[in-house]
Amino acid sequence: MKRRHQISHMSNHFGGNAFYKKPFIFWKKALPLLMVAALVGGGIGQSSDRPRPGDGEETVMMLQRSGTPSSESYAKLLTPFPDLLVFTVCYRIRLRRFREESTLMTYAESDAEDNALRMDHRLTGYKVAVRSTWAITTLTTPLRYWSHYCFSYNSDNSWVIYQDGEEKARDKMPYFPGGLGANGSYIIGQEQDSLGGGFQRDQSFSGEVTQLNFWYDVLDSSTIRDIALCKSSEEGSALAWSDEQWSINGEVEWLLEDTSKMCSSDKRHVVFFPNRFTLRNARKLCQVLGGEIDVPVNEEENAQLFADTVDKAGYCSNYLGTNYMWLGAHDNFVEGRWDHWDTNQTLTFLGKWRGDGPNGGTIENCLVMLSGTFGGLWSDIACLDTYELCMTCEFKQYTTLHFKGGLLCRGSPFNSEYLLVEDVNQKPSLTGYLHSDIFWDNQTQSWILASRKEPEARARWTPDEPSDYPFGKRLWTSEYETCSYSYGEKVMMTLSTCSPGQFTCDDGSCIPLRQRCDLRVDCADTSDEKECKLLDIPRGYSTTIPPSSLSEGDPLRVNLSISITSFPVIKTEELSFEANFKLILSWQDSRLNFLNLKNDRSLNLVPSEEAEKIWTPVVFFRNANGNLFSNLYKGSRVELIPEGKSYGGGPELASEVNIFSGKEGAVEISQLYTAVYSCDFDLLMFPFDAQDCYMLFTLTSAAASYMTLRTDVVEYIGQKELIEYTIGDYIESKEFIEGEFSVIKLGVRFVRRSGFYLLTLYIPTVLLVIIAYFTLFFNPIDFNSRIVVALTSLLVLSSLFTQTSNSLPKTSYFKLVDIWLFFSIVIIFMIVLFQTLVEYYSFDSILQSPDFHKVQLLMVQPKSPLMSQDAIWHRLRSSSRVQAMGRRFFQLPTNLKILVSGRILTPLTFLIFNIVYWSSALRSPRQRLLLTNNQRATCTCAASRAHNHSNNTYTTELNPRLALPPHRLSLKLRRRR
Repeated sequence: MKRRHQISHMSNHFGGNAFYKKPFIFWKKALPLLMVAALVGGGIGQSSDRPRPGDGEETVMMLQRSGTPSSESYAKLLTPFPDLLVFTVCYRIRLRRFREESTLMTYAESDAEDNALRMDHRLTGYKVAVRSTWAITTLTTPLRYWSHYCFSYNSDNSWVIYQDGEEKARDKMPYFPGGLGANGSYIIGQEQDSLGGGFQRDQSFSGEVTQLNFWYDVLDSSTIRDIALCKSSEEGSALAWSDEQWSINGEVEWLLEDTSKMCSSDKRHVVFFPNRFTLRNARKLCQVLGGEIDVPVNEEENAQLFADTVDKAGYCSNYLGTNYMWLGAHDNFVEGRWDHWDTNQTLTFLGKWRGDGPNGGTIENCLVMLSGTFGGLWSDIACLDTYELCMTCEFKQYTTLHFKGGLLCRGSPFNSEYLLVEDVNQKPSLTGYLHSDIFWDNQTQSWILASRKEPEARARWTPDEPSDYPFGKRLWTSEYETCSYSYGEKVMMTLSTCSPGQFTCDDGSCIPLRQRCDLRVDCADTSDEKECKLLDIPRGYSTTIPPSSLSEGDPLRVNLSISITSFPVIKTEELSFEANFKLILSWQDSRLNFLNLKNDRSLNLVPSEEAEKIWTPVVFFRNANGNLFSNLYKGSRVELIPEGKSYGGGPELASEVNIFSGKEGAVEISQLYTAVYSCDFDLLMFPFDAQDCYMLFTLTSAAASYMTLRTDVVEYIGQKELIEYTIGDYIESKEFIEGEFSVIKLGVRFVRRSGFYLLTLYIPTVLLVIIAYFTLFFNPIDFNSRIVVALTSLLVLSSLFTQTSNSLPKTSYFKLVDIWLFFSIVIIFMIVLFQTLVEYYSFDSILQSPDFHKVQLLMVQPKSPLMSQDAIWHRLRSSSRVQAMGRRFFQLPTNLKILVSGRILTPLTFLIFNIVYWSSALRSPRQRLLLTNNQRATCTCAASRAHNHSNNTYTTELNPRLALPPHRLSLKLRRRR
């Protein structure tokens, strides 16, 4: 593609798609004259005579060349305005600066009908009014480029807007406002608040306009396209641009412009930087500005580039040799093949070389332009940082630079957007979108920020080296009292091409905003990981004053969440238990804004020194030992929770940030605690008991009328089966007000694991009872053996009873285990009693027998002196008489009745006792809980964030659907009504 080059001379510096801009001094000499002329109404080119265009030229009206807004610069149509019921108006403009309203033209029929026709090219979009009824679009008018617009209006109140020959918007007016009457006041450059007057500088126009034509009818789209693309030179049937007569006032002038430039779609341009740079720094500067080092694409451009820059060749080469300007190509990859540095595209044009061509081989791989006797020729050079040359940056289109910082508050006299388009004092300068500029001042060797709306409004940045440019973050000095900054105060400002969603490094380069403060260095100067502030704390913020509730009249909600990890110690004898848990408190503070938050919540942790500057709630662990409160001590985490959509910081912030409102997000503080709680153990059912213990949390920061504590999430994530207890299926949460403070009561059930006691207490007790019972089947005559075994069992059981009682708290009531042991002792005592009675009544029965003398004979005169009582008892039973007596003995005597009764009554009594005992002991703790509280809810619900009751109760139940390991327990909240 062929590119055109034009030097920035006075006659064409502001026109065309100028590529190579030759430095010149303009502001110090020309601007004062222009401002004086504007004030006195003389302006530039006050004659209404228009220059006569030649072939390939067009007459152009220029308004406010200096960029200074004024209510005195305008052009008034002298040709009578026709009566238009339907019409089409087309024109071509090149907008230099926006104004607050940027009114290009207005037509007024009277003081009352001052907006019969009005066209505004605003920063927010293109707007057209017909009799004060607006056709509004979001079309953006490009700055510094020619663009073509057409507006057609029909009698059915429909309208169509075209931009550069393409239809962009179409609609109908809500009602037919009527056409345009004849002989009104038609003004270019101002908005009329009255017929022919009432101008305001903020409604003025700065730019160029040409080919303004009106037609009596609605043109078809093909005709409009041909006119926009310069394929047709058709002029208006109602008003023709070449025939119109104008009266110009103020800073208005006539120019002649090459029509080929007006119709060109080429937006590329270059900017020459008359300072010495290493190749690395030259490439960096062009990249920061959104361009690349230029390389001419044909011989004509090459010659023009040399002609425009040769006057600086001596300085650029440091007066050493002929190499004076970098060209943006290299042959690092393939010797002799020259590629662009940034795009790696191979050059299609190679200029004339010094000598026979590149002669540096693989050592000299960079491209430069020469001066002196080799003027305009190319040469290769080593890519070393020891070489410092000038350079030109090429841009595909004008790049917008964004200016941010404390001087850009609401109502500031300075602009936030600039274009790099003009040379001032032999250096590239920046022109604001509206009414301020940034340029180099040779006298002070500083960069100046100056307002054209308020001439006394200025700021200054003095670089360490004159070759430094104000791109990136710089510390400016205010020379005007604005935005709460006084004269001489330092203000950090940022100037870069970074668009919304990007972060500006200190050197002016851009990275995605999401990469800022992510613990990874992305800026070459590491500035993306500096000043990673998460909180925007306003002035006057007090840590002793709690935030206001978001709902007027309601107390502030402080949400409490607890994640219990373990119960390492449960001491029944001390009536206490120990809990390890994570306490989380969250609340909303509408006074704060959150900055630079990420999806990874670990990056949203507030540093301790910053957390101490905000208000945090205080919760008292009321029934915990040691007077324990929530705290911000070591180990605590203060985290910011983003909610809602973020928005970018305004231009008053020097660094780009994503801002989340504290009205939507939340502040969360979490801490791990180990606390010992007292618990009123109920040991009535020991060892088949379930203990209901509680953890009380009281919000002591303020009374409940100001803030309340609400349950958010309660979960137990530890092992369900503990050493001595099993965690019950429910955790109860109850909210209430006690005294003046809000309280949350969390209840947990410990169900005792009774297997140990079954093995070590109950089974041995049963065995002792059985052993004692079996003595009823011993030899009735051997009383000593029977009574010794029974008494031994009784003594062992009594010792077991004493040992068990000593290991438990002393209670005024009998425990279930006491009943078991006591009854077991009673059973063995009954057996001892049976044995004693049997022994006692055994001799009475024998003495009363008629055969007693035979028994006595056997006992007194035994056959052998060594015969025992068992032998005597055996001989007695062997005789027929004794056998007859035995039949009567087992049927009639009392001792035998007692013996048989003991054998039957003892197991029967023990069996009945066991049935009653175990039916009570083995009833499940959960079933007992439901029986004692039939109001427990059956509906499952999340921990309510929306409820606002002052006294609510929740329970937490096992969630069997959660995919957790078998040894883990997860609990979710259930509400009790």
